[in-house]
Amino acid sequence: MYEEQLIQSGQLSKEEIDALHSKVNSILNEEFVNSKEYVPNRPDWLSVYWTGFKSPEQLSRRRNTGVKPEILKNVGKAITTLPKIFNPHRAVKRIFDQRLQIIEKEEGVDWAIGEALAFATLLVEGNHVRLSGQDVERGTFSHRYAVVHDQETGARYCPLDHVVMNQNEEMFTVSNRYVAIFN
Repeated sequence: MYEEQLIQSGQLSKEEIDALHSKVNSILNEEFVNSKEYVPNRPDWLSVYWTGFKSPEQLSRRRNTGVKPEILKNVGKAITTLPKIFNPHRAVKRIFDQRLQIIEKEEGVDWAIGEALAFATLLVEGNHVRLSGQDVERGTFSHRYAVVHDQETGARYCPLDHVVMNQNEEMFTVSNRYVAIFN
């Protein structure tokens, strides 16, 4: 449609548009071929070129980030258990029940459970965890369920606010950001 508009307005001819397509495709194909032989050079890291920009090695030390299985199991149960007086959508309830079974069996952990376990263990260690973005409460394709809603009262419940006893609810922050699209 844009090509047609350019041609009708007289800004470009069909031949000029075809030449642009050809030029762009040629550049893309050439760079694709070149990418097959590219080997990154360690000194190419951005800190070489940007003053004050630190490399990953300068930002943190490497350390064992593993967590004991009993901690994973405890936080896993905490993040998959909803309050008895809470009325989630039946599909959400089924997902939480399936996740609890996965935690108890210690097999079949998927991306969503792994992410929630990672957040929960960070909270156990006393770290603040903050998520913000478009629809982060629910997550892409509803995988996260960081916040669930009571179907009768509309109340919100955040399992990651209840990982440890007497947890400060400000330790886990999840904030949806909506993006408006205007025509």
